[in-house]
Amino acid sequence: MIAGFSGGPCPHLEFVVEEPLLAGFFMLLQQGVGIRRRVGCSIDVFLRQEVGAGPGIVEKIQSIVLDGKPVDDIRSALVRDGSVLALSAAMPGLVGATLRRGGTYSSFRSGITYHESGQACEQAEGLVEIKLFNLLMAELGPCLLRQGVLVKSRDLADFLSKRFLELRPGCRRVMQDGRPVDGATVFSGDRAWLGTDLVFLTVAAGLV
Repeated sequence: MIAGFSGGPCPHLEFVVEEPLLAGFFMLLQQGVGIRRRVGCSIDVFLRQEVGAGPGIVEKIQSIVLDGKPVDDIRSALVRDGSVLALSAAMPGLVGATLRRGGTYSSFRSGITYHESGQACEQAEGLVEIKLFNLLMAELGPCLLRQGVLVKSRDLADFLSKRFLELRPGCRRVMQDGRPVDGATVFSGDRAWLGTDLVFLTVAAGLV
């Protein structure tokens, strides 16, 4: 069992799939997943040290929204316990240009831009909801899925049932808390077998 959003236990569901099918799970990252990491640090530090984004990937992250507000300065904006962090590579059109951090059109949304409050923020383990869009799903998704993410049981059950034909043939192993789970149960669309509202999900590519 793994600690969920409230700190209570939730089951650990482990998938091992064929390499091409790993991208099929990226849609969950777009909906938003929970990760336990060190918080109380800047977005820049959080991305590099806690998410594992190298300098090249950080440069690709052109739009950052923290708790519903676009961010320009990733070195001053702090990630806190309970924060929601949405990350996107460059998006087309005026909306993309407006949301781009430090971009020419960032002044258009000055009224909603994130500004750090200055309140003290202790560095400690916390829970962050992270959302990835477009190119970043492929850049950061495999590592996050391998390390594990918290997903709502109903979202996971719905996702698996809708992608039954795509995922089941290449699914090499499914384990719940170290015990094998039958494929018919996993892809049934019924979340009752998971037992809780949240699941700690890990997905890795392999042939085992």
